[in-house]
Amino acid sequence: MKYKKETCLNCTIKSNVVSSLTEKELARLETGCLQNVFEKGELIFKEGMPANHIVYIREGFVKLSKKGIGGKDYILSIAKKGAYLGINNLNKKTRLYYTSAIALTTTELCFIDIELFGMLLKENGKFATEVIYYIFDDEMNYFDRLVNNVQQQVPGRLANTLFYFKNQVYGTNPFKMNITKVGLASLIGTSRESVTRLLKEFQEEGIIRANKNAITILDEKKLKEIQQKG
Repeated sequence: MKYKKETCLNCTIKSNVVSSLTEKELARLETGCLQNVFEKGELIFKEGMPANHIVYIREGFVKLSKKGIGGKDYILSIAKKGAYLGINNLNKKTRLYYTSAIALTTTELCFIDIELFGMLLKENGKFATEVIYYIFDDEMNYFDRLVNNVQQQVPGRLANTLFYFKNQVYGTNPFKMNITKVGLASLIGTSRESVTRLLKEFQEEGIIRANKNAITILDEKKLKEIQQKG
């Protein structure tokens, strides 16, 4: 873990949430903000640890996972630049991290004191509104993927996840996945063998092109059909 510092006031990559703060409030935020750089594979925080900070992703990708039955890790989502982690812990009744977070790439983070963040919410209505909007959008995206994963068979879940990577995580086509096939299997709730077989079938049908972790969606119409059929 490396350390890096840039003032909140002069930060060039403020989120819409923080941009709603006044200069005076940004200066206060500065007193409770620590910037860190994590390398690929480093643990940022662990499920069940005391949650003393809201974590903002300045750059990079982070894997969020939770332990299920038997202690097996299940990947819930991939967070990217602009995301806030641990924001659910603003509720003082749950001041433990709900998930574990691991850097998938070199990742720049801001650790914001959770008490200070909460105080600013009470004092600045626009800031509070932006946080509510953020939570709403984040939860709706997660619920949509959760419902699809429950209702779909494995081919539909894989198609859904490929669109999730293209549209929400990486925003490009082609894109390079920062997780392994084991991680991809965990994300959609199946085995590595099933993921490998389906990726091969999608390639043979001309739907995608895969080169190691680099994926190109060649036929979005066919992939959408698989997604909708489930």
